[in-house]
Amino acid sequence: MSHDKPAPKPAVEPTEPAPDTGSTDRARRREAALRRLHQTTISKRTAAALGVATVAAVAAVTAAGSIWAPTQPDIDTAAQAANLPATPVLNVCPGAPVLPEGAGEGEDLDFSPVSSDAVTALSVAAVSDLAGNIPGMSYFAAETDPSSQPDSTRITDSLDEEIQQGPPATAATDGTVTQNAYYDVIADPDDDGQAIAVATEPLGGSPATSAAASQYAATDGDLAGMTAAACTTAAHQHWLTGAVTTPGTTAVLNITNPSATNSTVNLSVFDGDGRVEASGASGIVLAPGQTRSILVAGLAPGQDSVAIQVSSSGGPVAADIQQHRLDGIVPAGVDTLQPATAGSTVVIPGLTIPDDAEDIADTSDLDGQTPVLHLASTGAAASATVTLRGPDGPVELPGEASAVDLAAGEATTVDLSGVEPGTYAVQIDADSNIIASATSLAFNPAADNDDATGNTEAIDTAYMPSTDPIRGETMVALPALADPEAQLVLTADAEATVSITPVDEDGEPGETATQELAANTAVTFQDDDAAAYLLETGSNSVHAGVLIDSSAGISALPVNTVGETGSGLPVRIGY
Repeated sequence: MSHDKPAPKPAVEPTEPAPDTGSTDRARRREAALRRLHQTTISKRTAAALGVATVAAVAAVTAAGSIWAPTQPDIDTAAQAANLPATPVLNVCPGAPVLPEGAGEGEDLDFSPVSSDAVTALSVAAVSDLAGNIPGMSYFAAETDPSSQPDSTRITDSLDEEIQQGPPATAATDGTVTQNAYYDVIADPDDDGQAIAVATEPLGGSPATSAAASQYAATDGDLAGMTAAACTTAAHQHWLTGAVTTPGTTAVLNITNPSATNSTVNLSVFDGDGRVEASGASGIVLAPGQTRSILVAGLAPGQDSVAIQVSSSGGPVAADIQQHRLDGIVPAGVDTLQPATAGSTVVIPGLTIPDDAEDIADTSDLDGQTPVLHLASTGAAASATVTLRGPDGPVELPGEASAVDLAAGEATTVDLSGVEPGTYAVQIDADSNIIASATSLAFNPAADNDDATGNTEAIDTAYMPSTDPIRGETMVALPALADPEAQLVLTADAEATVSITPVDEDGEPGETATQELAANTAVTFQDDDAAAYLLETGSNSVHAGVLIDSSAGISALPVNTVGETGSGLPVRIGY
């Protein structure tokens, strides 16, 4: 039903109908509403479309950025060494063996010489750079008094800073290539028999090639015999093995702090029963330049074989054991026991079995006075296999001596008296880390003793530890006391070549010889005019040692390559 009222008739008939303003208004409002609705719909569609397009555009830009990445800065982000000045190499040479007069708990030992003709010496050798520059070297004797600071003595002149820290020289200023050598013997470097620290300055930003060795010789007294020892780098950890504390043998542990800071030392002691809980073995404080001496018998008494780990915090230290034996009143060997290299495979580069080894064993009343190996486990239990290397290859050990089982931390010995006479190297393979050393024996030709039993034969000993392989150029300083005959022993587990340049006592290099090594062999080299050797090899498996026979007795010393010093720190740069 319509509710519209009829429109009223106009009073006057118009000529044209009047417009329907109501319908027009409604139409206009409707069209406006439709336009607004249409515009809103379009706006939503446009927004949606624009949103999709925007996402697509961002994705496209991202994809384009991954394909056409901006150019990165030219930066090498690999770890690089931040160059720091090369520092001098500081080696410590063991002092002369002396007899302890007293050993109060926690106190240093006082020493006194007992021989009428004991002599000591320090041999120093170095090679120049290609411009003929010999590195600057100096030495000082360690002190037992922590309040005393040792005075340094120059051996060679110090070079300019530019030569020490600059690039390696390729020739002299006149363009000639000159390589010189240096050798000197310093007699009695210290009146008290203390350890000697030798500092060698760098050349061309790297450690100089140098070496030093300390020596002792005597023909009478309780310490008759000879011992020579390589000067070794101070470190925060050392392993020593081969100490004997049975009656008749005296072993003294010496610890030296050559650095400029205090050092706190802790000792771990091992014997035939494993780890020893020794009193006074921890918290040993050494001032700069100080040496401390401790009787090993006070740490592990009555033992055939003792191993010691020397650990330090603060300044690095050097360590050795001076050991001598008496067969009644007859000298039965004087030794310097030096740090041994630990590992699952270790090599001892020098052992002599003399022709009269059985006579030595029959002559001596001391137990264990035979050629012997000392082995110790540095941690877990180990099963080890011992192999000798001779000039013609591997040599089997007699009986069951080649197989050794070690309990955790155990130190033990292997008797080598049944081995055929000769010169050998020793390789020991184990399933856990071990350390090892070898002791050679010989009658001492210098001794002239006669006890109540008619025993006129004195014995001397030569100690050699397991060593690291030599690398690159290595200098060897030979002893000069008691007319020594020094045999260089070289051994490797693979074929290798070693160049050997002898240096005479005037520092003149001789003609270079080439020594070929077959796998698993040990060969000897000797130049009667040599006071030092410069060795060079590209192999990583060559071990070297020196066996010495002199008019005062026998000795042995390991050959070590000069270690790299802190010339740089690895720094990684990135962003």
